[in-house]
Amino acid sequence: MAFKHKYEDMLKKAYKQLPEVEATDSRFEIPKVHGRLQGNRTIITNFNQIASYLRRDESHFLKFMVRELATTCEVNNGAATFVGKHSPSVLNTKIEKYVKEFVLCKQCGKPDTELIVEKDDTFKRCEACGSKVSIRSIK
Repeated sequence: MAFKHKYEDMLKKAYKQLPEVEATDSRFEIPKVHGRLQGNRTIITNFNQIASYLRRDESHFLKFMVRELATTCEVNNGAATFVGKHSPSVLNTKIEKYVKEFVLCKQCGKPDTELIVEKDDTFKRCEACGSKVSIRSIK
């Protein structure tokens, strides 16, 4: 019994000596939209850079954005032109939703994931922790 008490005292002392660490994951920041309005169209000039940074296929990211914004789109020279006027805050919110659903691991929260299609199902597999979860497919 005395051994257990001594062990717990040593453990408390060791914890007190550890440096305080802030939990931040600054290595991954969701990219912000760069673009402009042109008439009744919204142009995202860094569309392909965003898809590349998120490590996702441009067509998958595009399908998501088109569906979320309920519009049509063309991609030319890495820029996406959406029909309609969409504010940067709305576009950034949609990108954050995409990241949460299709990029970040639900188990460990890291962005080190890839999308895998097996038969008719799509999975998000985490390269950091090995988790594999089914996600909705975008058609």
